[in-house]
Amino acid sequence: MERSKKPSWKMSGLRLSISLALVVFLIFLVDVQSMQKAVQSISIGAVVFIILLCFVQMILAGFRWFLIGKMTGPFLNASSVFQINFGAMFSNQILPTSIGGDLIRIELSRQRGLSVGRATRTVILDRTTGLVSLMVLLLATGFIMKELFPPTWPVFTFQLIAAAFVAGSFLIIYYGAVIEKRFSRFIYYNWLRQLFVEANLLGREGLTTGYAILISLIIHGIGALCLWYLALEIGIEVNYLTMLGILPIISLVQLVPVSIAGWGVREGTVVMLFTVLGVEPSLGLLVSLIWGGAIAISALLSGAIWFFGK
Repeated sequence: MERSKKPSWKMSGLRLSISLALVVFLIFLVDVQSMQKAVQSISIGAVVFIILLCFVQMILAGFRWFLIGKMTGPFLNASSVFQINFGAMFSNQILPTSIGGDLIRIELSRQRGLSVGRATRTVILDRTTGLVSLMVLLLATGFIMKELFPPTWPVFTFQLIAAAFVAGSFLIIYYGAVIEKRFSRFIYYNWLRQLFVEANLLGREGLTTGYAILISLIIHGIGALCLWYLALEIGIEVNYLTMLGILPIISLVQLVPVSIAGWGVREGTVVMLFTVLGVEPSLGLLVSLIWGGAIAISALLSGAIWFFGK
């Protein structure tokens, strides 16, 4: 038992070290005095507002998971779903990427009586819905990326990948049951066949599925609002659509499991994108650190709700 835990702790320690190293490296790279000056222009009210926005995102994420779970078969009640989701949101801050939080959702759902297979499928469908909306956002804001980024950036390639992912996801959602029947002999695992069937149930519930995707877009929109509001607070002249355009890139890069909760990776990505936009790197780093801190605080609040509500 101890042997299985040691590699896990070593890997977590390595990722924590990577996060710290990246953040420290960026701090040494930028103008710290400029950061200190910009910090003074940010009010406490603005920080509280960003924390509240991040917490609203977590509530909406729980509501989306509940909708998808109820649409596709037997599921937990709303109280249990939100309770589990709060625990997962807290776990996201101490585990590598949001995938760790997904594993927590599956395990806590199992403890509440849901089968591991069923819990895993709802999490996959929920995660896919979020990624589809992110790819849709990437496609919708492609014109912004083309205007802002240098010609050497593979914007068209990004859009092509996004379009393929969206098309493939909708194909499974609307024709999952048909695919399962026609290709059942090639699908060796019953769990995977059931995933196709449950995905098709989303397609049949068109209106509710639309609500789930809309919730996802609102979640991403709030993330862009956090970036935009913080940028305005420290005097960066940038419009909301620009922040909406770069958010998908930041969100996708954070999924790479090389750091704890995306720390360091997120900051490096924001600094790079802000620099491309003509913003001083120190200001980009400041925006990212405050944004990340707000997410962490809202996650701690979620963790407290989960812990005391058990």
